[in-house]
Amino acid sequence: MYQSPNKKIWTGRNDPFDGEDGHLWHHVVEVVDMEKSLVPADHPNQVAILGFASDEGVKRNQGRPGAKDGPDVIRKAMCNLAVHFSGEELKIKDVGNVATVKSKLEEAQKELAEKVKTLLSAGYFPILLGGGHEIAYGHYNGIYEFVKDKPKRNIGVINFDAHFDFRSYANGAHSGSPFRQIVDDCEERGEQIHYLPIGINQAANQRAQFKVMEIYNQTYIPLEEVRIDTIEEIRMRILGFAARMDYIYITLDLDVMSMGFSPGVSAPAAFGVFPYLVRGMIKTILGTGKVISFDVAEFNPTYDDGRTAKLAASFVYDVAMSRKKKEKN
Repeated sequence: MYQSPNKKIWTGRNDPFDGEDGHLWHHVVEVVDMEKSLVPADHPNQVAILGFASDEGVKRNQGRPGAKDGPDVIRKAMCNLAVHFSGEELKIKDVGNVATVKSKLEEAQKELAEKVKTLLSAGYFPILLGGGHEIAYGHYNGIYEFVKDKPKRNIGVINFDAHFDFRSYANGAHSGSPFRQIVDDCEERGEQIHYLPIGINQAANQRAQFKVMEIYNQTYIPLEEVRIDTIEEIRMRILGFAARMDYIYITLDLDVMSMGFSPGVSAPAAFGVFPYLVRGMIKTILGTGKVISFDVAEFNPTYDDGRTAKLAASFVYDVAMSRKKKEKN
């Protein structure tokens, strides 16, 4: 179900003596009901923030509920981000949430796909806020529907995650199955999936998951390989993957980082990738110019002390700023 945005969320610090130079995101984010007043983007540097208020997939996957409240809490953490752009360089719109109602996850994923396609068709760069990682299936389908009739339509999925999320979904979709669903859909259409998970934690994935990845001929980058001394090698691998793609969809599961940095997630991890390494890798991907959409998943404010919300907001900041119009030399 679509939920119009809540303007009351966008409040925060005020420094009136600094004028526009003292503005924060809550001063400039425009709240738009995308079913009533969304208009086509008037220039290519427009970002649309869309939430997916769902933890039904987490519940089905035997995880900790609470992620459905994630989108609005991340928004609140974004309110006091500093503004370093003019309206001509970048515009940010909050277009509300898609929510799972009465456990009808599949319906919510379908509606999310429709909203993502609408945003892309209107010329916006979508940034989605979760919610459980079931967000990925709806998000990907929206991207696919947008590009499927284009001459070039290879979509690469880069998933920063401690988990493969490649589980069986015989009893219905859930937060642990989105990428297997995507692979199966691609095979049914006679297409190839391009999937690169980064940060996979062996201790958090049963042997069955590794075997399924082999059966589907999928590769990954394990947690142990993502280190300061290997980051250049991984960066080149990411660039090699990106070079074969027409579009890239980045999905960031916050549990790829340890609970010391990211306690407010559905499945906390003792070990994880350092946030600044994740940040660097995401900036590398953004630098390819092929990123079509981005989401943050598995934020669970029930278990957060503010750290995870700020971390999520910081990644959103980086991605949004990558859309800022470049100054001419």
